[in-house]
Amino acid sequence: MAKAAFDSILVVSACALLLSVLLAAESKPAADLIITNARVWTVDKSLPEAQAVAVLGDRIVAVGSNADIDAWRGPHTHVIDAAGKLLLPGFNDAHVHFVSGGMQLTNVQLKDATSAREFARLIGERAKVTPKGEWILGGNWDETKWDPPNMPTKELIDPLTPDTPVFVSRYDGHMGLANSVALRLAASRRRLRILRAGQSCATRREILPAR
Repeated sequence: MAKAAFDSILVVSACALLLSVLLAAESKPAADLIITNARVWTVDKSLPEAQAVAVLGDRIVAVGSNADIDAWRGPHTHVIDAAGKLLLPGFNDAHVHFVSGGMQLTNVQLKDATSAREFARLIGERAKVTPKGEWILGGNWDETKWDPPNMPTKELIDPLTPDTPVFVSRYDGHMGLANSVALRLAASRRRLRILRAGQSCATRREILPAR
């Protein structure tokens, strides 16, 4: 009798386990999209490559072998056979200009300057390590972080860059600041018309003579 009772308990337990597995399988939603037979670059060192991807809504929910991902297939799943093609994560460039954005990585960084004094200090420090004949470029300054929020002028940086040409831009790319060395170099090549800070095109003055 004890053995029969034990066998009954064992059968009930097995049925309960099987039922829980079936319920878990039914509760997993089917993927909206499966891409299979691909060369998937995962950007995961523990699993650098995979064969397939499952997508639910706007999220990747599984990456693995064809067999693993096939478990996500449902009656309405859209399946794409990549036929061995390379599948990469999406690249969102967020309006980055790759050439200028790459160059900016080695240029002077001014976006975090919280004052005109710090702006000038950062340019002065870059001038100390800039080889003779090379320019200081980059910038991305934002004078609205300063108090007062005045536009920088060449007089602010000229004492720190007596021999180094400087041309740095505002973060929006619509304004730039050149020091006197840069202006002299430019004026030696062509006739310049330069706007003082705050001047409009209608009131601009010729500051440097043509040469």
